[in-house]
Parts: sequence; structure tokens; C-alpha cells
Amino acid sequence: MLIPFGFACYFNEITSATSLFCTMIVCIVFGETMRRAVTKTKKTIKTREGFFVVIVAWFCVILVGAMPYYLCDQGYSFMDCLFESCAGWTTTGATAVDMVAMPKSMVLWKTISSWLGGMGIIVLTISIFPRLGIGGQKMAAAEVPGPELEKLTARFGDTAKISYKIYIALTALEFLLLLPTDMSPYYALINTLSTISTAGIVDLSSTQAGFIITPYIKGVLACSSLAGSISFIAYFLLFIGKWREALHHYEIKIYICIILVSTCIVSISLFYSGVYDSLLSSLGNGFVQIVSFASTSGFIIADIGSWPTTCKIVLICVALIGGCSFSTSGSIKVIRAAVGFKLIMRGIYKRIHPQSVKPIMIQGKPVSAANASSITVFLLLYFAIFIISIVLLGLENQDMETTICSAIAAFTNNGTCFGKMTGSYFGIYSGFGKFYCSILMLAGRLELYSVIVLFSHSFWNSDRARS
Repeated sequence: MLIPFGFACYFNEITSATSLFCTMIVCIVFGETMRRAVTKTKKTIKTREGFFVVIVAWFCVILVGAMPYYLCDQGYSFMDCLFESCAGWTTTGATAVDMVAMPKSMVLWKTISSWLGGMGIIVLTISIFPRLGIGGQKMAAAEVPGPELEKLTARFGDTAKISYKIYIALTALEFLLLLPTDMSPYYALINTLSTISTAGIVDLSSTQAGFIITPYIKGVLACSSLAGSISFIAYFLLFIGKWREALHHYEIKIYICIILVSTCIVSISLFYSGVYDSLLSSLGNGFVQIVSFASTSGFIIADIGSWPTTCKIVLICVALIGGCSFSTSGSIKVIRAAVGFKLIMRGIYKRIHPQSVKPIMIQGKPVSAANASSITVFLLLYFAIFIISIVLLGLENQDMETTICSAIAAFTNNGTCFGKMTGSYFGIYSGFGKFYCSILMLAGRLELYSVIVLFSHSFWNSDRARS
């Protein structure tokens, strides 16, 4: 909070500076008190307790992150503040208040929380859990989806440190690319933090009227979101000099193909429907918006609400698939979608050749039955929660497009969609709707299970777990 505190002082936002300072002091005093008061133990924390640590830690972080909004004297309700904090930390980028009127230091605090949340889960599972006695590879496998998780270094803590260095380098590169534009350093910073983390917080069509969104700026923001949604395993391979393996990364190749094919469909639809006069404009705007939705960054550079239905459907599809595993993006992830598609094709093949043996192959390696089953369960659970969420949000009595798109925007951590969600504004919902969307954002960010296990009987009474 030191950085937004400094900006609050610079912009003469006294109440915001006071709220940030008070929250900082409380956090420091509480943390230091707990560090000194709690005795160390050698007891090994099991996976069950590990899930509990994750969810409690995230609830605490979101609660503390809401305090600056609540204390900044802007008239925000507590539920609005909780929603803003959750949207920030989960890199959803949605809002329940007027972002234009929000103090600049609070906007910066939201982007910083998004930046930290973008890599927070990866670092938590890989770096911190081994110190608690939980196997790093085992816990990382819960976060990093895929048929097999290989060690990138001898210790997972080293992998986390290298990943963070790469993340910082990408952030610095985008910031330097945006500085030569008409953006002030402040706007360059919040755009950098919100796009590299795939949060896409800032509504470029309204809150940044002080400069023109040039094709160059669109390209930088799109490429930065794309960089954040690509598997950091590829960056690590480049870091250690394994260029060939990085360039032939299976998941990234599928991800790029999805983006290219989707861009072609959207661009052709935009051109022939007359939304843009030239094919080049259709191609440019289509590419940027496809990357925005596919990376679950969710920033808006055009009036997508007036786009043809074909374009809307394609955008929703890429948002549901999401980016690569081991990245800052949300949603299902490409590798799960790929394995799910291969399972469907194998099912069709087995109907024709019931005696055949046809394993699911990823990069020349067979996917184990356990991993295939795990991915299948995840996909079924994902869409079950999605359907239930539509029903529950339907109680708010919004139109059907807005209701469905609200569930998509929150659950995929995209933050925006269609209907009344084109502006990422969830202020249309009641306290219950905002609270449920907050839980939905958290579940999407934590890969479902860290939240879902809380509703399991065996989680709370593991000694008498039901078979």
C-alpha cells in the first residue's frame, strides 16, 4: 500500500491517504504480533489443512484489501468495498462503483492488488506450502492443470522466484513501451499492472479521455495481455536456454491457433456486417478484443455491445476456454479444453471400434486415467456451478443476456461480457448478488476446489469420511 499512499499524498487525496496509512499500520501491528505470539511447530500440514490455509488466507487478504475503499470516505457500502477488493485480487477487474469518480490512489491500489493476485496463487502453492510441510509438486499440481507436472528446478521455491523475476521483467517492459505515448506515467502504470495481470481494470473508453487510444497503444495492451496469459513454463524454458522446447510448447500452440482462428471469424463478420469500413480495421479491433477475452483480461476498446451475434458468441467461447495453465489468466484453461476435446473424440472412436485401445496423447505422452478423470470432473463441476450461478443470479430479475453474461464475467475472471456487463459494472445487483459474484470470482481464481471443499462433509469430518 506504500505506492498508492504516495500517490494519494501527491494527488492531495487526504482521506485516501489516511485510509491506506491506517490499514498499513493495522496490518503491520497484527502481523508482527502474530509472528511473535504464535509458537513454531514441526507438525506436518496435510493437503486438507493446506486447502484451509489457502481459503482463509484469501478471505483475509480480500477483507484487508477492502478496508482502504471503506475508509476513504467516498460513501461506498461495505459490500461494494468487498466486491472491489475481491475483483482486484482475483484479477477480474469488475466494479460495483463508479470508477470514473473513484480516487486515483484507490484505482492504483486496485491495480496493484490485481498485479499481486496475478502471480499470488502460483507463488503460494509452489513456494510457501513446502515450508508448511506440504509437498510443493503435489500442491502445484492442484493449481497448474495438465496431464503431468514436471519439476522445472530442483526446488519449487526456486521456480517461483524465477517466475516472479520474469513477471517483473514483463511488467517493466510494458511500462517502458507505454511511456513514450500520450499517457501520463500514472495511466501507463495502471494500464501496465492491469493488463500484464490479465485484470483489464480500466475502461479505456471513458476514464482515460485525456489521451487518444492509438493503434500502438491497443497493440501494446493486447500483446501484454497475451504475454500474461501464456504459460510461464515457456518463459522459464527460454530463461534456461531451451528455445526449441519453448517454441514447441503444446498448450501455447493450441492457444495461438484458437486466437488466430477466432480473430479471422470475428474480423470477417465485422467487415461484412459493415461495423468497420476496412478489413484492416476489422482485423485490428477483432484481434485486440479476441486477445482481451481469451486472456480473460476483459478490457474494452470498441462498442462490442453492437457487434454481430457471431462475434459475441466467439468472444464468449474464447473467454470460457481462457488462457494457458501456469499463467495469470482465469477460466477453464486451454490444456483442459484440449484434453476434454480429445476425450470426446476418443469416445466417438470407441463407439466405432469398441475393442481398440486409444490413449489420450499430449506431446507424445499418454495422459494417465487419473489425470483424464480429474480433468473430466473439473469440466463437469465447472459447468454445473455455471448453470447454478445463472439460476441464482436470475433471482435479481435482470434480462437473460445480462444474467448469463454476469455469471460468465465473474466465473471466468474476465470481468466483462455483454448486456449490461459491457462496462464491467456490477452495481446493478443487490447485496446478495454482489456477494455471490464475489464468491464466484474467488472460486474461478482458486480453480474451484479450494472453495468447493468447504461444502464437503469429508473436509470437515475427515476421520469419518464417507466412501
